[in-house]
Amino acid sequence: MEGDHRREFHASSEAVGSFYDHMGVLFASIFGENIHVGIWDTGDGSSMFAAQTRLTDRLTDLLRLQSGQYLLDVGCGTGRPAMRLAERAQARALGVSISSSQVQSAIAKSRDAGLSAQLEFIHVDAMNLPCESETFDAAWAVEMLFHVPDRLQVLREIHRTLKPGGRVVLAEFVEREQLTGEERDLLTKGFAFSSLLHPGNHGDALSQSGLEVIQAHDVTEQTRPSMSWLQSRYSADRERLADHYGPDFAAQMDQLLPAGLSIYTEKLGYVIAEARRPTR
Repeated sequence: MEGDHRREFHASSEAVGSFYDHMGVLFASIFGENIHVGIWDTGDGSSMFAAQTRLTDRLTDLLRLQSGQYLLDVGCGTGRPAMRLAERAQARALGVSISSSQVQSAIAKSRDAGLSAQLEFIHVDAMNLPCESETFDAAWAVEMLFHVPDRLQVLREIHRTLKPGGRVVLAEFVEREQLTGEERDLLTKGFAFSSLLHPGNHGDALSQSGLEVIQAHDVTEQTRPSMSWLQSRYSADRERLADHYGPDFAAQMDQLLPAGLSIYTEKLGYVIAEARRPTR
Protein backbone atom coordinates (compact mmCIF):
# COMPACT_ATOMS: atom_id res chain seq x y z
CA MET A 1 0.00 0.00 0.00
CA GLU A 2 1.28 3.38 -0.94
CA GLY A 3 0.79 6.66 0.87
CA ASP A 4 1.24 7.94 4.40
CA HIS A 5 -1.86 6.33 5.91
CA ARG A 6 0.12 3.31 7.09
CA ARG A 7 3.10 3.32 9.46
CA GLU A 8 5.46 0.36 8.99
CA PHE A 9 7.04 -1.38 12.00
CA HIS A 10 8.19 -4.69 10.42
CA ALA A 11 7.27 -7.81 12.40
CA SER A 12 7.34 -11.08 10.43
CA SER A 13 4.52 -13.64 10.41
CA GLU A 14 6.82 -16.10 12.17
CA ALA A 15 7.59 -13.55 14.87
CA VAL A 16 3.88 -12.93 15.46
CA GLY A 17 3.18 -16.66 15.75
CA SER A 18 6.05 -17.18 18.16
CA PHE A 19 4.95 -14.16 20.17
CA TYR A 20 1.47 -15.57 20.76
CA ASP A 21 2.77 -19.08 21.39
CA HIS A 22 5.11 -17.75 24.06
CA MET A 23 2.71 -15.23 25.60
CA GLY A 24 -0.28 -17.55 25.89
CA VAL A 25 -0.11 -17.89 29.67
CA LEU A 26 0.27 -14.13 30.13
CA PHE A 27 -2.65 -13.34 27.83
CA ALA A 28 -4.87 -15.93 29.49
CA SER A 29 -4.07 -14.27 32.81
CA ILE A 30 -4.70 -10.63 31.89
CA PHE A 31 -7.29 -10.96 29.09
CA GLY A 32 -9.14 -14.10 30.12
CA GLU A 33 -10.98 -16.05 27.43
CA ASN A 34 -10.94 -13.25 24.83
CA ILE A 35 -7.65 -11.78 23.65
CA HIS A 36 -9.11 -8.38 22.82
CA VAL A 37 -10.32 -5.25 24.58
CA GLY A 38 -13.90 -4.64 25.62
CA ILE A 39 -16.56 -1.98 25.20
CA TRP A 40 -17.56 -0.41 28.49
CA ASP A 41 -20.73 1.53 29.24
CA THR A 42 -20.50 4.80 31.15
CA GLY A 43 -20.00 3.97 34.80
CA ASP A 44 -19.87 0.28 33.95
CA GLY A 45 -18.92 -1.76 36.98
CA SER A 46 -18.98 -5.08 35.16
CA SER A 47 -16.06 -7.35 34.40
CA MET A 48 -13.63 -7.32 31.50
CA PHE A 49 -15.32 -10.48 30.21
CA ALA A 50 -18.67 -8.68 30.06
CA ALA A 51 -17.08 -5.76 28.19
CA GLN A 52 -15.33 -8.13 25.77
CA THR A 53 -18.58 -9.99 25.14
CA ARG A 54 -20.25 -6.64 24.44
CA LEU A 55 -17.63 -5.96 21.75
CA THR A 56 -18.07 -9.42 20.21
CA ASP A 57 -21.84 -8.97 20.14
CA ARG A 58 -21.54 -5.58 18.45
CA LEU A 59 -19.32 -7.06 15.75
CA THR A 60 -21.73 -9.97 15.32
CA ASP A 61 -24.66 -7.59 14.89
CA LEU A 62 -22.78 -5.62 12.22
CA LEU A 63 -22.14 -8.80 10.22
CA ARG A 64 -25.89 -9.62 10.04
CA LEU A 65 -25.22 -13.34 9.72
CA GLN A 66 -28.16 -15.69 9.41
CA SER A 67 -28.42 -19.18 10.88
CA GLY A 68 -26.15 -21.61 9.04
CA GLN A 69 -24.10 -18.94 7.24
CA TYR A 70 -20.31 -19.13 7.21
CA LEU A 71 -17.83 -16.71 8.82
CA LEU A 72 -14.10 -16.35 8.18
CA ASP A 73 -12.47 -15.47 11.52
CA VAL A 74 -9.08 -13.98 10.63
CA GLY A 75 -6.82 -14.12 13.66
CA CYS A 76 -9.15 -16.28 15.73
CA GLY A 77 -7.16 -16.30 18.97
CA THR A 78 -8.20 -19.11 21.26
CA GLY A 79 -11.65 -19.25 19.71
CA ARG A 80 -13.92 -17.57 22.23
CA PRO A 81 -15.32 -14.85 19.87
CA ALA A 82 -16.21 -17.49 17.25
CA MET A 83 -17.84 -19.60 19.94
CA ARG A 84 -19.94 -16.64 21.09
CA LEU A 85 -20.97 -15.94 17.49
CA ALA A 86 -21.85 -19.59 16.86
CA GLU A 87 -24.03 -19.72 19.95
CA ARG A 88 -25.71 -16.36 19.36
CA ALA A 89 -26.17 -16.35 15.56
CA GLN A 90 -26.24 -20.12 14.99
CA ALA A 91 -23.61 -19.56 12.29
CA ARG A 92 -20.60 -21.62 11.24
CA ALA A 93 -17.03 -20.32 11.27
CA LEU A 94 -13.51 -21.12 10.12
CA GLY A 95 -10.93 -19.58 12.42
CA VAL A 96 -7.35 -19.08 11.24
CA SER A 97 -4.31 -18.16 13.32
CA ILE A 98 -0.55 -18.01 12.82
CA SER A 99 -0.17 -19.36 16.39
CA SER A 100 -0.27 -23.15 16.62
CA SER A 101 -0.93 -23.06 20.37
CA GLN A 102 -3.95 -20.79 19.86
CA VAL A 103 -5.40 -23.15 17.26
CA GLN A 104 -4.95 -26.15 19.56
CA SER A 105 -6.65 -24.26 22.39
CA ALA A 106 -9.53 -23.14 20.14
CA ILE A 107 -10.13 -26.70 18.92
CA ALA A 108 -10.23 -28.03 22.48
CA LYS A 109 -12.52 -25.27 23.75
CA SER A 110 -15.00 -25.61 20.91
CA ARG A 111 -15.05 -29.38 21.36
CA ASP A 112 -15.69 -29.04 25.10
CA ALA A 113 -18.51 -26.57 24.37
CA GLY A 114 -20.14 -28.97 21.91
CA LEU A 115 -19.53 -26.62 18.97
CA SER A 116 -17.19 -28.72 16.82
CA ALA A 117 -19.91 -29.19 14.18
CA GLN A 118 -20.09 -25.41 13.69
CA LEU A 119 -16.48 -24.36 14.19
CA GLU A 120 -13.15 -25.30 12.63
CA PHE A 121 -9.75 -23.81 13.43
CA ILE A 122 -6.57 -24.12 11.37
CA HIS A 123 -2.95 -23.01 11.71
CA VAL A 124 -2.23 -20.90 8.63
CA ASP A 125 -0.88 -17.53 7.53
CA ALA A 126 -3.81 -15.23 6.71
CA MET A 127 -1.82 -13.81 3.79
CA ASN A 128 -2.27 -17.16 1.98
CA LEU A 129 -5.57 -18.77 2.91
CA PRO A 130 -6.16 -22.39 1.79
CA CYS A 131 -9.79 -21.60 0.91
CA GLU A 132 -11.72 -21.56 -2.35
CA SER A 133 -12.84 -18.21 -3.70
CA GLU A 134 -16.31 -16.99 -2.70
CA THR A 135 -16.55 -19.41 0.24
CA PHE A 136 -17.69 -17.20 3.14
CA ASP A 137 -20.80 -15.14 3.82
CA ALA A 138 -18.90 -12.75 6.10
CA ALA A 139 -15.50 -12.15 7.69
CA TRP A 140 -14.05 -10.37 10.66
CA ALA A 141 -10.55 -9.53 11.84
CA VAL A 142 -10.38 -8.55 15.50
CA GLU A 143 -7.15 -6.87 16.62
CA MET A 144 -4.94 -8.72 14.14
CA LEU A 145 -4.30 -6.58 11.05
CA PHE A 146 -1.76 -4.42 12.88
CA HIS A 147 0.30 -7.60 13.36
CA VAL A 148 0.57 -8.77 9.74
CA PRO A 149 3.55 -7.82 7.53
CA ASP A 150 1.27 -7.07 4.54
CA ARG A 151 -2.14 -5.73 5.53
CA LEU A 152 -3.25 -5.31 1.91
CA GLN A 153 -2.54 -8.97 1.11
CA VAL A 154 -4.75 -10.13 4.00
CA LEU A 155 -7.56 -7.82 2.88
CA ARG A 156 -7.21 -9.17 -0.66
CA GLU A 157 -7.51 -12.71 0.67
CA ILE A 158 -10.63 -11.70 2.59
CA HIS A 159 -12.05 -10.17 -0.59
CA ARG A 160 -11.20 -13.28 -2.63
CA THR A 161 -12.79 -15.73 -0.24
CA LEU A 162 -15.95 -13.69 0.43
CA LYS A 163 -19.11 -14.21 -1.57
CA PRO A 164 -20.30 -11.12 -3.49
CA GLY A 165 -22.16 -8.90 -1.05
CA GLY A 166 -20.43 -10.52 1.93
CA ARG A 167 -19.82 -8.19 4.87
CA VAL A 168 -16.51 -7.55 6.66
CA VAL A 169 -15.90 -6.09 10.11
CA LEU A 170 -12.47 -4.96 11.27
CA ALA A 171 -11.72 -4.01 14.88
CA GLU A 172 -8.28 -2.56 15.49
CA PHE A 173 -6.00 0.03 17.03
CA VAL A 174 -5.18 3.19 15.06
CA GLU A 175 -2.46 5.82 15.43
CA ARG A 176 -4.24 8.99 16.58
CA GLU A 177 -1.08 10.84 17.60
CA GLN A 178 2.28 10.38 15.88
CA LEU A 179 4.45 7.81 17.61
CA THR A 180 8.12 8.35 18.29
CA GLY A 181 10.72 5.94 16.95
CA GLU A 182 11.19 4.60 20.47
CA GLU A 183 7.45 3.98 20.83
CA ARG A 184 7.30 2.18 17.46
CA ASP A 185 10.22 -0.02 18.51
CA LEU A 186 8.48 -0.87 21.76
CA LEU A 187 5.27 -1.88 19.95
CA THR A 188 7.23 -4.00 17.47
CA LYS A 189 9.58 -5.76 19.88
CA GLY A 190 7.23 -5.93 22.85
CA PHE A 191 3.85 -6.50 21.20
CA ALA A 192 4.63 -7.75 17.65
CA PHE A 193 3.07 -4.77 15.84
CA SER A 194 3.75 -4.39 12.11
CA SER A 195 1.70 -1.36 11.04
CA LEU A 196 -0.97 1.08 12.13
CA LEU A 197 -3.50 3.06 10.13
CA HIS A 198 -4.35 6.63 10.94
CA PRO A 199 -8.01 7.35 11.79
CA GLY A 200 -10.10 7.80 8.66
CA ASN A 201 -7.81 5.74 6.41
CA HIS A 202 -9.72 2.45 6.49
CA GLY A 203 -11.53 3.43 3.32
CA ASP A 204 -8.23 3.73 1.45
CA ALA A 205 -6.94 0.39 2.74
CA LEU A 206 -10.18 -1.44 2.04
CA SER A 207 -10.73 0.00 -1.43
CA GLN A 208 -7.26 -1.04 -2.56
CA SER A 209 -8.20 -4.65 -1.81
CA GLY A 210 -11.45 -4.42 -3.76
CA LEU A 211 -13.66 -4.06 -0.68
CA GLU A 212 -16.19 -1.27 -0.28
CA VAL A 213 -16.26 0.66 2.97
CA ILE A 214 -19.63 1.13 4.65
CA GLN A 215 -18.85 2.98 7.85
CA ALA A 216 -16.17 3.39 10.52
CA HIS A 217 -16.98 3.75 14.22
CA ASP A 218 -14.49 5.35 16.62
CA VAL A 219 -14.99 3.57 19.96
CA THR A 220 -11.77 4.72 21.59
CA GLU A 221 -13.35 6.16 24.71
CA GLN A 222 -15.52 3.08 25.23
CA THR A 223 -12.51 0.74 25.07
CA ARG A 224 -9.98 2.67 27.16
CA PRO A 225 -11.14 1.31 30.55
CA SER A 226 -9.76 -2.02 29.34
CA MET A 227 -6.23 -0.68 29.87
CA SER A 228 -6.58 -0.22 33.62
CA TRP A 229 -8.20 -3.66 33.87
CA LEU A 230 -5.25 -5.30 32.10
CA GLN A 231 -2.76 -3.58 34.38
CA SER A 232 -4.68 -4.62 37.49
CA ARG A 233 -4.90 -8.23 36.31
CA TYR A 234 -1.16 -8.36 35.71
CA SER A 235 -0.42 -6.91 39.14
CA ALA A 236 -2.74 -9.42 40.80
CA ASP A 237 -1.18 -12.40 39.01
CA ARG A 238 2.44 -11.22 38.82
CA GLU A 239 3.91 -13.79 41.18
CA ARG A 240 2.35 -16.74 39.38
CA LEU A 241 3.53 -15.35 36.03
CA ALA A 242 7.03 -14.89 37.45
CA ASP A 243 7.01 -18.54 38.54
CA HIS A 244 5.99 -19.60 35.03
CA TYR A 245 8.22 -17.35 32.92
CA GLY A 246 11.01 -16.55 35.35
CA PRO A 247 11.90 -13.45 37.37
CA ASP A 248 13.70 -11.77 34.45
CA PHE A 249 10.52 -11.89 32.36
CA ALA A 250 8.50 -10.41 35.20
CA ALA A 251 11.01 -7.61 35.67
CA GLN A 252 10.86 -6.81 31.94
CA MET A 253 7.06 -6.92 31.92
CA ASP A 254 6.97 -4.57 34.91
CA GLN A 255 8.41 -1.94 32.55
CA LEU A 256 6.95 -3.05 29.22
CA LEU A 257 3.27 -3.41 30.07
CA PRO A 258 2.77 0.03 31.69
CA ALA A 259 4.70 1.63 28.81
CA GLY A 260 2.54 -0.13 26.22
CA LEU A 261 -0.70 0.74 28.00
CA SER A 262 0.47 4.36 28.27
CA ILE A 263 1.09 4.51 24.52
CA TYR A 264 -2.41 3.21 23.91
CA THR A 265 -3.98 5.72 26.28
CA GLU A 266 -2.04 8.71 24.97
CA LYS A 267 -1.40 7.96 21.29
CA LEU A 268 -3.66 5.20 19.96
CA GLY A 269 -7.37 4.82 19.32
CA TYR A 270 -9.76 2.01 18.46
CA VAL A 271 -11.93 1.76 15.35
CA ILE A 272 -14.56 -0.69 14.14
CA ALA A 273 -14.83 -0.54 10.34
CA GLU A 274 -17.62 -2.08 8.26
CA ALA A 275 -17.15 -3.06 4.62
CA ARG A 276 -18.51 -5.45 1.99
CA ARG A 277 -17.42 -7.22 -1.13
CA PRO A 278 -19.31 -5.50 -3.95
CA THR A 279 -21.93 -7.52 -5.78
CA ARG A 280 -21.40 -8.24 -9.45
